[in-house]
Amino acid sequence: MAEEAVGIDVGGTKTLAVRMRPDGTITQRVRVPTPRTGPAVLLTLLTRLTDSLRTPDTRAVGVALPGLVETTTGVLRHAPGFPCDDLPVRTLLEEAAGVPVHVDNDARAAAWAEYRTGAGRGHRDILVITAGTGWGCGAVLDGQLLKGSQGFAGEVGHLHVDTEGPTCYCGRQGCAEVSASGSAISHHGKAAGYPDGEAVTRAARDGDTRALAVLHTVGTALGHGAAALVDLLDPAVVIVGGGGADADDLLLAPARTAMHTALTASRRRPGIPPLVTATLGNDAGATGIALLALDRAAACR
Repeated sequence: MAEEAVGIDVGGTKTLAVRMRPDGTITQRVRVPTPRTGPAVLLTLLTRLTDSLRTPDTRAVGVALPGLVETTTGVLRHAPGFPCDDLPVRTLLEEAAGVPVHVDNDARAAAWAEYRTGAGRGHRDILVITAGTGWGCGAVLDGQLLKGSQGFAGEVGHLHVDTEGPTCYCGRQGCAEVSASGSAISHHGKAAGYPDGEAVTRAARDGDTRALAVLHTVGTALGHGAAALVDLLDPAVVIVGGGGADADDLLLAPARTAMHTALTASRRRPGIPPLVTATLGNDAGATGIALLALDRAAACR
């Protein structure tokens, strides 16, 4: 029988769960709103999604979460907007599901998916930026997923990217979380008279100058953040995913210009990594965490 995994990507507003084969083929998917009312409700959701997708061929379950995820223990230490600090997700879900569970950060899971089956294929060193409700990153360096000593690598949402950006919930101004994300498009868009970020992108595609100006502002901030990460990690390619990436080159063109300008000694570099849109879209987090869960289950045999 073919092995499968269940991958669950818990986002800021929506949760996507998939049943997936080892080659990345998704055979079933379920999307539901994300509850933010406490640990019991979150665990109930994870258990219900697992039960609805698992089959006799299911070998592992993966859960991708925003924030500080301690990968060695599967404990969610902290996630902005989620009242679930120090929640032992892996232990609780393994008890409920009876199969191996791997828990990781959502941006890191997306990076692994793009490396294995998406825009990062063929490269040993990639950087994935998730510009969605928040702003995070995941990196694969020399073919290895960058995790850090506790599993907290990639928490870059409070990187300063815009001196005139909005005030962040942390109290500082111009954090990537509120200046270079999908949420930033919505914020600037509402100030310009649009109902949400999707409306901004639609108007920009029709050539609306106000909408294009919004995407230029957010894209420039995105490029500044990307430049700092490229200086730090030296990837072969920079991949942008999350809801903000739906604007594609309307957002990434100003981001490329800003990144090239802000990079250290950009003119002396033999090459500057291309900045491209993620190919897996909203499936990246669920795909990546399912692949990581299968990898962990195989290693534990």
